[in-house]
Amino acid sequence: ELMKRSILTISTAAAALLLAGLLARADDAAIVAKVEARLEKAKLTREGQITVTADQGAVTLDGAVTTVAARRAAEKAALKEAKVVENRLRVVPEERPDSEVAKDVRSEILRYPFYTVFDSVELAVNDGVVTLAGSVQRENRKRDIESAISDVRGVREIKNEIHVQPVSIFDDQLRTQLARRIYGSEDFVHYANQVNPPIRILVDRGRIT
Repeated sequence: ELMKRSILTISTAAAALLLAGLLARADDAAIVAKVEARLEKAKLTREGQITVTADQGAVTLDGAVTTVAARRAAEKAALKEAKVVENRLRVVPEERPDSEVAKDVRSEILRYPFYTVFDSVELAVNDGVVTLAGSVQRENRKRDIESAISDVRGVREIKNEIHVQPVSIFDDQLRTQLARRIYGSEDFVHYANQVNPPIRILVDRGRIT
């Protein structure tokens, strides 16, 4: 009798484990389907080959896409359905000369509406890897500029080394005074509203460059 009870207990436990495993797989399958639907809706499947898998609710993205923006967008879409996402997507952009990529990256920076005379961003491109340097007045500008260039064709990776100037009332006053003196003069007034003015005013802890 005792042996029968033991066998019954083991059988019940095994059945429970089996059921739990089946339910977990069903949940994972549902998550995969939802993530794939989001990728399709965002038209990210047109940007390359993306494979979605799930294990106990954690999602893994594998494959390759053509832009940095697509890689980031895929992860963002997956995070709407899963708390944990491992992004293994590789960026394999179309082949373009670094000089062309640099030209397009520079154009995107200059098109950024909050890129002012108080910001200066430098860039270098090596085999599709873009390195951003220089200085901007606000943290959000550093993020926004990186985001703006992430969709440029031919960009494989972005290294954002832009320095953010510290918040300072004194520096703000100094910037305003310098801008008025420089672009208020007859020699430079016609440059004041240009997208890429000839003189940029960088102030960092009272230091002017």
